Amino acid sequence: MEIKIGVDGGGSKTEIVALDQTGRVLRNLRKPASNYHLVGMEQATQNIIEGIRDALQEESVQGIGISLAGIDTPEDWKNMADNLKGELLVLGQKTGVNFQDIPVALENDVYGALMSVRGEFSGNVLAAGTGAVALGINPEGRVIRVGGWGHLIGDQGGGYDIGRKALVAMAASFDEYGPKSLLESTITKHLGLARVQEIIDWLYQAKRTNKEVASLVPVVVETASRGDFIARSILVEAGVGLGLLTRALLRKTKTLELGIVGGIGNIWGYIESSFNSTVSVEFPTLQILKPIYTPSVGAALLSTIDQVRHIEF
Repeated sequence: MEIKIGVDGGGSKTEIVALDQTGRVLRNLRKPASNYHLVGMEQATQNIIEGIRDALQEESVQGIGISLAGIDTPEDWKNMADNLKGELLVLGQKTGVNFQDIPVALENDVYGALMSVRGEFSGNVLAAGTGAVALGINPEGRVIRVGGWGHLIGDQGGGYDIGRKALVAMAASFDEYGPKSLLESTITKHLGLARVQEIIDWLYQAKRTNKEVASLVPVVVETASRGDFIARSILVEAGVGLGLLTRALLRKTKTLELGIVGGIGNIWGYIESSFNSTVSVEFPTLQILKPIYTPSVGAALLSTIDQVRHIEF
C-alpha cells in the first residue's frame, strides 16, 4: 500500500495524517507546535520529524506535504527546508525510507487550508485563527496572497485582533476614557484576576503568546451575547476586517467561491452579517464553501502539486 503524509503545523499544535491511495485517513497524530518563530527551529523541526516518523509503518510513501505557519518569506522557507532536509536524511537512515526519491512539499499553512476546501489547487480560502490570511489562484494559475502580515500591522479579524481590542476596551472602560463595557469584569473573571490593573502583569509577561490573547475570543462572544455594545462592535469589526481581506483577494482571483478555514468558524454566526455586508458591496454572488477535508489532509495533497515548492535533496 502507498500512503501520503500530511503535516499541518501552527503555533499551538502540529497535526499529522497518513492517507491511503483513496484518501482515507489511516492515522491521525498530534505533536506540539511547529511555528519556528515561536518555538525555535530545533524544536519545530523535531516536532515535524517525530510526527512523520510516527506516521510511518510498513507502507510505501508516495509523497509528503508540509504546511507550516511562519513560512512567510524566502528566508523562512530556505531555513526550514535546510533543517528538514538534514533531519529527513537521518530519519531515512533509521527507517530505511529513501526520502530523496519522495516528493516533499513545503509551504505556508494557508496552502494546506486551500487544498482542504475541495482537494484541488484552485479557488480561494480565508484562513482565520489567531491571525488571518487569504489565498487564491487566479485564472492564469498564479498564486495570490492577501493578509498574513502579522499581529503588528495586519491579521485584522483574527483571534489576536479580537482579543487585543477587547483588552483595549477593558482598559478604556476602567479608566473611563471610553464607554463602559462588561468586558471589564468578564475578562478579569476569566483570567482569575483580583483587579483590572493586574492585566498589566498578565499581558506583559515575556512568554505571553498571541494565542493566549486570542483565547479571549470566547469571552468577547459571551459578553456580546449579554448585550454588551462594545463586545458586539468588536465582533462586527472582525467581520468587516475579514470581508475587506476577502474583497481584495477576489478582485485579483476573479473567482466567486471562498472556503473558510480555522477557528473563526466557531464564531461565524457572530461575524457573518458584517462579513457578508462588506463583501457584497463588490461581490454579491460570492458562494461560501465548507471544506471537505482537514488542513492536515490538505497538506498531504500538496505533495504532488507542481505549483508549490518542494525540498530538493
